Amino acid sequence: MPEPRILLLSNRDPEEAVDEPPLAQRVGSGRLRLGRVDGSAAVAESVLAALAAAPGVRVAHRPVLRPSEVLAAIGDHRPDVIFNLCEALDGDSRREVMCAWLLAGLDLRFTGSDHVALRSCLHKAEANWILARAGVRVPETVRVDGPDRIPDVAFPVIVKPEREDGSTGIDRGSVVHDRAALRDKVAAVVAQCRQPVVVQRYVHGRELSVSLLGWPAPRVLPPGEILFQGLPEGHPHVVTYESKWRPETAASLGTPSTAAVLRPLDLRRVVAIGRRAFEVLGLRDYGRVDVRLDERGTPYVIDVNPNCDLSPDAGFARAAARAGLSYADVIWAILRAALARGARQGDLLRARGRPPARGRAAVLPAARAAFAAAPEAP
Repeated sequence: MPEPRILLLSNRDPEEAVDEPPLAQRVGSGRLRLGRVDGSAAVAESVLAALAAAPGVRVAHRPVLRPSEVLAAIGDHRPDVIFNLCEALDGDSRREVMCAWLLAGLDLRFTGSDHVALRSCLHKAEANWILARAGVRVPETVRVDGPDRIPDVAFPVIVKPEREDGSTGIDRGSVVHDRAALRDKVAAVVAQCRQPVVVQRYVHGRELSVSLLGWPAPRVLPPGEILFQGLPEGHPHVVTYESKWRPETAASLGTPSTAAVLRPLDLRRVVAIGRRAFEVLGLRDYGRVDVRLDERGTPYVIDVNPNCDLSPDAGFARAAARAGLSYADVIWAILRAALARGARQGDLLRARGRPPARGRAAVLPAARAAFAAAPEAP
């Protein structure tokens, strides 16, 4: 039987595109990511090492920049399953959705959330609306196009770009306490990020992260917590861009992450709301839900992160370690979920009189055998 073929897709640095103008010349298009160094390559190396260590599989890695390169990689390697680490196309993280859309349209098995979930989570106002409609507790949130169209809100509030991740556009001035400051902050973020903003009630309290792993019934990993300690005077208790991406700064040193210590009732509430948000927004395989507790201990979902950072030292891997899972356990659990989903889809197609695409049925027994030899989660 043929060895199962795994294709790892990650981002290619836009600066490597010799036929593209420099990034500095493309700021007006909204394609520049405000100076954040893309960590996709480093994550891809870690995932590739975990996959390549297992016997009986063929693993290829292809960094991509444009949709045409995604299609070319698929044509070259003809994979049985794709490990999707593609967080952007054309240097724009808002086009992460496009890669998943292409893979789904080609009827390919791939890891992580589909394009529908990715799009909903990318648009923060839409995600909050979906969650609220489903009964998931979220802070009051409004979408604002510009400083001249600000509705009445109850202060304090936090101002975020509507379609960014990784705390892009969030700094120590993002929490505001009056209308004048709100107008100034909305104007600044709209100008900087070239998109609308969301204005959300600021929940001052403990910030927890709920990581989930697996499909179709995700496993909730032990929650983590951001400790707001030693921050500069006047710095709000929020995780800013500096906190995440500039480890030498006071904002980063003042927001360490640790295992959350919660009373049993609080733990059940946090786990329940994290799982519910994951399910309502249609996430699969892995993701992280950020939760805040108010002064009464009531949990609120403040952000949902599909296809979250899989770096070996990131919060998701640390949550897995608290559950007794190694990094290799995590990577193979994600891959097994994609394979299981593909097998179910093949059964459904056969039941409808349609054979699975590319005659993959023949390779599934070999794929299952190889994956069975990979690290098994305890």
